[in-house]
Amino acid sequence: MHTRKLALVGAVTVAALAVPATASASPDTPVTVTVMGTSDLHGNTLNWDYFKNAEFTDSRGNHVGLAKVSTLVDKIRAERGADRTLLFDSGDTIQGTPLAYYYAKIEPVNETGKLHPMARAMNAIGYDAVTLGNHEFNYGLPLLATWVKQMKAPVLGANAVHARSGLPAYRPFVIKTMKARGEKPIKVGVLGLTNPGVAIWDKANVEGRLRFTGLVQSAKKWVPVIRGLGADVVVVTAHAGDNGMSSYGGDLPVENASAMVAEQVPGVDAVLFGHAHNDVPQKFVTNKATGRQVLLTEPGRWGQRLSVLDFQLAKKRGEWTVVGKSSTTLNTNTVAEDPKIVSLMKEQHDTTVKYVNTVVAQSREQLSAAESPYKDTPILDYM
Repeated sequence: MHTRKLALVGAVTVAALAVPATASASPDTPVTVTVMGTSDLHGNTLNWDYFKNAEFTDSRGNHVGLAKVSTLVDKIRAERGADRTLLFDSGDTIQGTPLAYYYAKIEPVNETGKLHPMARAMNAIGYDAVTLGNHEFNYGLPLLATWVKQMKAPVLGANAVHARSGLPAYRPFVIKTMKARGEKPIKVGVLGLTNPGVAIWDKANVEGRLRFTGLVQSAKKWVPVIRGLGADVVVVTAHAGDNGMSSYGGDLPVENASAMVAEQVPGVDAVLFGHAHNDVPQKFVTNKATGRQVLLTEPGRWGQRLSVLDFQLAKKRGEWTVVGKSSTTLNTNTVAEDPKIVSLMKEQHDTTVKYVNTVVAQSREQLSAAESPYKDTPILDYM
């Protein structure tokens, strides 16, 4: 198995990672399929800082937003072949910027009927599946239901179940079929798992309506189902970090259980994870039951990175088998924004910019919010 460690990607070019699409397969010629992934987009569609009212950049030169992601996705699709690529997201999508706030609280899309900006951008890019993050529940279940309905891609959350029946409240998984010329199609199954901490963090929105089972428990239930339906590759998209720890006590399942899923659940080929906001190009975890290596990757936050996972499959006894896998993360600061996404977002972006720059009061003294995350400050009284 190919387990070569890949260095952190800074200004790496997409062309350097190109893998020619295989037109047909034989026992000696593996077929490569590619899964791309984002996570923790947090309402970032354009490379814009609404608080500074300027294009986003930080001390490391990072950029943000789905318009940047879209350009990278288009490049990968062109190089690998659009019929040999998939695009997933691991959650925390509809909260985090004034743009997301505006269409949740000022002009809530569940009341106005307008298309949510994140649905607008993600639909245009062509996501194949999106998983629920904990912040999807911040604005309540009605707004979440509207966004789910507006998304063309299935929104997954196998371990978010109805409080009384225990049945899935959202779609648990989806299986995507990819053509292999002259051969049996390749089926890629994706299982979506959200974070159990929702039960605490958004108790007011979910108590008595939803409960959240453990990631390992849920994966053990659903991965055999996905395999039984013929999936040749199984990817788990998990809104959970990989350190096995929790920010809360032991009353709920483990918060950051992505590596635990890889280690304890047979049949998983890779985990595209999020929640921790880390850039993890490639990591391997050994499954205890099978001894096989499970690939993990995390694409940072806010659209600063795009994870790219390559799976090599060969025919063995008439069935597709994963014979190699690797991943890396691409930096979105290496490309320009996709003008198609910029144009689509202009009206909602301009509306938000006008909103955040509207003067609501004046102060004769400077009121800093620097200490607001951990103490009361006067500026918060005006918000």
